[in-house]
Amino acid sequence: MKKNICIFLLSVLSLLAFTACSEEFLVEHPVTDIYADNLLTNYTGFESMNYALLSMVRDEYGRMDINYGSTSFGSLPFAKSTMWSCGTDNAWGNNRHTSFRFFNYPKNIVSMANEPCFLSLFEWLYKVVNTANMVIGRAENEDVDWEGGSAAVDQQHKELVIAEARLYRAWAYRHLTYSFGAVPLSTEEITGANYRVDWERNSVDEIRALMEEDLKYAVEKLPWRQGNNNTKPNQAVARHYLGELYLAMGKPSEARSVLQPLVEGSNFSLMTSRFGKNAANPGSAFIDVFRAPLYSDGNNEVLWAFLNTEEENTSYGNSTVMFMRNMWVNYYSSNSTISKLTCALYPGQTAVLFWSLNGGKGAGRCAISLGAHKLWNYDNQQDNDVRYDENSMIWHVYFLDDDGEQYEVKNFINLKTNAAMSNDNDPTIKQYNLPSTRKWQYVNPVFEKASADNQFNNLVYLRLAETYLLYAEALYKLNDASGAAEWINKVRRRANCSEIPASVVSIDFILDERSRELITEEQRRETLIRLSQENGGDERLASNIFKSRVRAHNEVSGREVRGMHDDVTPVLFPLPQEFINSNTGRKIEQNPGY
Repeated sequence: MKKNICIFLLSVLSLLAFTACSEEFLVEHPVTDIYADNLLTNYTGFESMNYALLSMVRDEYGRMDINYGSTSFGSLPFAKSTMWSCGTDNAWGNNRHTSFRFFNYPKNIVSMANEPCFLSLFEWLYKVVNTANMVIGRAENEDVDWEGGSAAVDQQHKELVIAEARLYRAWAYRHLTYSFGAVPLSTEEITGANYRVDWERNSVDEIRALMEEDLKYAVEKLPWRQGNNNTKPNQAVARHYLGELYLAMGKPSEARSVLQPLVEGSNFSLMTSRFGKNAANPGSAFIDVFRAPLYSDGNNEVLWAFLNTEEENTSYGNSTVMFMRNMWVNYYSSNSTISKLTCALYPGQTAVLFWSLNGGKGAGRCAISLGAHKLWNYDNQQDNDVRYDENSMIWHVYFLDDDGEQYEVKNFINLKTNAAMSNDNDPTIKQYNLPSTRKWQYVNPVFEKASADNQFNNLVYLRLAETYLLYAEALYKLNDASGAAEWINKVRRRANCSEIPASVVSIDFILDERSRELITEEQRRETLIRLSQENGGDERLASNIFKSRVRAHNEVSGREVRGMHDDVTPVLFPLPQEFINSNTGRKIEQNPGY
């Protein structure tokens, strides 16, 4: 049978898990009943569908090789987020799968159109688009019971549902355009009645026009927080993404206007004092933000946090397993120094014991580049910056002696290179003694599970500190270097760093500060592509920001033979070849360079 994955026929099958209990639970319904027809009849049903959308979005921190994609590509965990954060100026692939070889050898991407990672990404994002379209379209049905008790409240419920779905749609198209460039624009639910195989690639400008309208609607209709928490998208998230969109569209004045109420308002603020469950431990307000990311924890900085819990505590079908720690904490237990350690009290349990003492298991899939570490040397701030101290970065690792006393494994963590980093035959590098961020640390409370790959703590997704740096960029582009410096300095003051003068501000400095503040959080690839495409720029040019910064700061991906010195190595991802083949009604052109 022909394998036709035409991506837009992304059905609601995965949403079957999100049924709500009702009096009709045991009533038999014909198998021909369509689930969405039964669910999207009242406000409660629409809320359930939006929770399903939220679950899809949360999958950015989940595994690449399951749930989505027509083809599996092995059992190695790889979080989807790494597609946008590794292989840039500040990170390269360390212990990686062959499907991600472009992380440290960018030129290899030219032969990767058939790699399942791109298909998986494409299908996942269009599943979000199609489900959002379903919510938006069916919310207009006249017979929906909005459960408000009055016409005014009914309208409020309807607008809230639509605003949330439109934000999700804009979020998905943001990823799609930064990843693939021009892609098909779909604004209606795809059903068996309107299924098609003649999609065309709409221009990025056309798609951004829809994103602008979606985000403006979300800004207008969403509250600053939904339900007095930060675990659902809200007006702050919509403003952040709309401000970024305006920068991408070359409209810094509009970006300033939409971001100003967020950064200058009282609804959110940078956390500068110790708080939350981590406050009694050594650390700083900066690392507290990650240990207690919820508004209910006292966190007023996180615009959007991802709730997380063990699978057994979650409704069937709702993906919960996240892998951010596994991606970004180095694979220390695989280093020969660590693997040879023993403790008489824990025979045969070196790895489990080690990870229980050191923040939970990492697999070192991605490593922070040495060039990114050097950015902390600006004005000797590495000695004072709380984002770079032992509470925020792993500079020391520990084990137990035979008496159960903890000791430091001396001279283990360092910033040295290994031979594989400069081996242009593209090996898996496996440099397992580099420092790692502590942002994603989590130790399973069950000792025997301390070396498991997954994690079940709540995680930061979007922070006000990033909005400050977006706002600084908008001001700089409006020739207000002094204003830009002040918003950068708000971030630097919290980090205990020196303040900068207006004369220092540049796009490169803002990117430096984004790296220092947002390392492993930021979708760095998308930021660099956005800036490289500014004013109609071609992201492939060797002179652009993307490639020049990779050359300057990534000692692995930026090596001369690896593609960042020429104008032909693609930066955008390839459209999945399976999608191109399945679109039989119209020829789809592949991105240049593939």
